[in-house]
Amino acid sequence: MTVTHEPSAVASLDAPRSWSFIDRTTDQSQQVTCMAGCTADHSLEMRIPTHPDDIWCQAVSENVTLPVNESGTPENVRVLGSTLNVMPFSKTIAYRLPHVSIEIMQDAWIEDLDPDGLATVIGTLEERVEQLRRAHAELVRVRADYMATR
Repeated sequence: MTVTHEPSAVASLDAPRSWSFIDRTTDQSQQVTCMAGCTADHSLEMRIPTHPDDIWCQAVSENVTLPVNESGTPENVRVLGSTLNVMPFSKTIAYRLPHVSIEIMQDAWIEDLDPDGLATVIGTLEERVEQLRRAHAELVRVRADYMATR
């Protein structure tokens, strides 16, 4: 089995960018300061009138793939990716604060996690990793026993 890492946008350590756009609902200029690490390309929003709900900042984690057999043939599938997001003008107040979405497997997401929600997911995954470590130890033991009888 091969694990592949694909390059992707990574959060910048530079100061947050500030820019403006024309709010298409009011025709007024709105100022935006991106969250630290935002890698989103906001050039389109800067050029054309945009609805404030369509403004969001994002930092994307590195892509990691594993060969997953979902339909009879293993295919490299993105797993355990994440995005750090802010939607500064969202009608949902919680989305105006940084939150994380996790791509468990390509196109299957756990979305809009606050710090407590993310900690819960991390704890769950840690428990599963520990179970996999126990399965690995058992596999090593059973294989050794099996090979000894051949």
